[in-house]
Amino acid sequence: MTTEPARAVVACCSTIYGSPLAELLVGDSFHPGGLEGTRDLLRSSRIAPGARLLDVGCGLGASAQVAATEFALRVDGVDASGPVIARAMARAGDARVHWSTASLPDLPFEGGTFEAVLAECVLSTVDRPAALTEVARVLRPGGTLLLSDVEVEGEPIPELGHWIIGAALCVTDAWRPGEIEARLPEAGFRITGRWDRSASILALIDRVEARLAVVRLAARDLGLDIASLIGPVIQGSDGMPTPELARDVIDAVRAAVRDGTLRYTAVIAIAGDAP
Repeated sequence: MTTEPARAVVACCSTIYGSPLAELLVGDSFHPGGLEGTRDLLRSSRIAPGARLLDVGCGLGASAQVAATEFALRVDGVDASGPVIARAMARAGDARVHWSTASLPDLPFEGGTFEAVLAECVLSTVDRPAALTEVARVLRPGGTLLLSDVEVEGEPIPELGHWIIGAALCVTDAWRPGEIEARLPEAGFRITGRWDRSASILALIDRVEARLAVVRLAARDLGLDIASLIGPVIQGSDGMPTPELARDVIDAVRAAVRDGTLRYTAVIAIAGDAP
C-alpha cells in the first residue's frame, strides 16, 4: 500500500499540474521534451496500432490524446487528482481515451491488462520499487514500459524551491545515476533502449523564462490576476517567482545540465518474458 507521505507528494504534484498558471508557463505537456518527446518514445517502441496503453500520471491528458489519435492505441489515462482528470476529459475532444482517478502503486486494473505503460515524470514522485512492481503487474509478459524522467547526481539543486519550476523538472525525488539500470531489472524489466534527452530541459527552461516575462508584463500593464490563475489548489503558494529567484533557478538549471549533474533520460524496457 502507498505510504501517507508518498500520497502527499503525488497529490501535490498532480494539483500543481492542474494549475492554470503552471499550464500557461509550461504548457499542457508537463515534462521536458513535451509532446515531441512523447511521440519519439511511442515511435521508438513500435507498439502496434490497437494495443492497449496506460498513461499513468497522465495530468491534463496531452500524451494520452497523442497516443490515441496519432498512434491508434487504446488508451487509459489515470491521475491522482480528480479535478485534473475532469479537465483532461473536458479537453479530450474526439480522442478515445478512458479516464480514471488512480495513482501508483494502487492501479485499478487486472494483471496483464496492457501491452504498454507510459510513465513520463511520474516515477520520481512515488515509491519506485513498489510502483515498478505494480507496472509490471498490469503489463502482459513482453509488454513495454515507456519511461522518461530526470536524473540528478549529488545533492538536488537547492534553488529549485519554486513550485512551478521544481515540478516541471520532476525533481521531487529524482532518480540517481545508475538507479534506472538497477531498479528496472529488479522489477523484472529488460532495458532495450535508452536515450539522453537533457537538451529538452534547456528548451523547457527557455520556454518558462520567456513566458514568465510575458505574464509579468500582463500583470503590470493589463491587470492580469495571477492569483486567479494559481487557483485554490496551491494553498500557501507564493505564486510567481520573483525575477531574482527565477534568474537564479534558471541559471542553476542550465549550469547543472551543462556539467552533466542534471539529466533527462528516456527508456524503453520489456516486462518479463514474451509469451
